[in-house]
Amino acid sequence: MFSILRKMLERARSFDAVLDRIEILESKLDRFTRIADENESLWQFLDEQKEKDGLWTGSAEDFEDEISDMMVRNMKPQGDA
Repeated sequence: MFSILRKMLERARSFDAVLDRIEILESKLDRFTRIADENESLWQFLDEQKEKDGLWTGSAEDFEDEISDMMVRNMKPQGDA
């Protein structure tokens, strides 16, 4: 009987440890979500500033850099990437 109670206590402790770890991961996920939102807001602000300025006045190299930036912003990682 005592061994059954001890096993139940060990499982309850391990379950509590899992719950604690889930809470830590959720807080980290929330932090990363806020960073992603802030990043999106920054890109949107930069795009709005560019639209105010009007036509493209940079060099071909600047244009390539701009296209690369747009591709990186819109890229969604897949799997372990």
